[in-house]
Amino acid sequence: MRSIFLFLSLIISFSAAVATARADTGSIEVSVTYRERIALPPGAELDVRLVDLSSTGIATRTISSQRYAMSTVPLTVALSYDPAVLTSGSDYGVVASIFTQHGQEMFRSTAPIEVRFEQAAAPVELTLTMLPDNDVKMAPGAISGVMWTVTETFGAPWATDDPATMTIEADGGVSLFGGCNRFRGQLQHPVGGLAFPENLAGTMMACPDEVEVLERRFIAALKLVKGYVRYGAGLVMTDAQGNAILHFVETPE
Repeated sequence: MRSIFLFLSLIISFSAAVATARADTGSIEVSVTYRERIALPPGAELDVRLVDLSSTGIATRTISSQRYAMSTVPLTVALSYDPAVLTSGSDYGVVASIFTQHGQEMFRSTAPIEVRFEQAAAPVELTLTMLPDNDVKMAPGAISGVMWTVTETFGAPWATDDPATMTIEADGGVSLFGGCNRFRGQLQHPVGGLAFPENLAGTMMACPDEVEVLERRFIAALKLVKGYVRYGAGLVMTDAQGNAILHFVETPE
């Protein structure tokens, strides 16, 4: 009986300690987005930090830092921190960055957004800026001279062992293999984007039903393309709303 009482006392003490620890932990809701209508590469991560600000508003030290899978845009997260490390009279702010899965920084805050802990308010809103000098290529020509193999169309993986491919030439000519037929056309380069011609010249072979369905989805997706982002050996093509509709990987010829 005494052992049971001791065991229950330990459980109660542990629960009280956990409750106290939770009560001593603060949390800031942060909403992050960016203006560019491009899809993030698979595995992108959001890094959010609570920082101590000097009198000039420049981050001097990090109070709390957490990483999250950047699963959607905008993304709202809860950043935890320890109130005990905050200093009375100091100013604090939130900054953020988005990284590829390989650690390449793509987007960054231009300045910290100040946090008012005494005010229960809406999420701290951050709009990040795309870095001009990084390995994420968007300029025309950045995807030419490479054979690209399709891995996904409209979010669905390619379902056969002979996937569609695409090769873009330096002059904007494009050669496509749809899984059965071959096509050719000329890319258009509207300002800040990319577009495929409405009509592509191609062969008209009799294809297995499964392959024909995949090929039609591929061509339909190409006609919706308005932009793209290249990340190393990967390529994502997006529609007018910035939704990822085609995923490719670079394939040695």
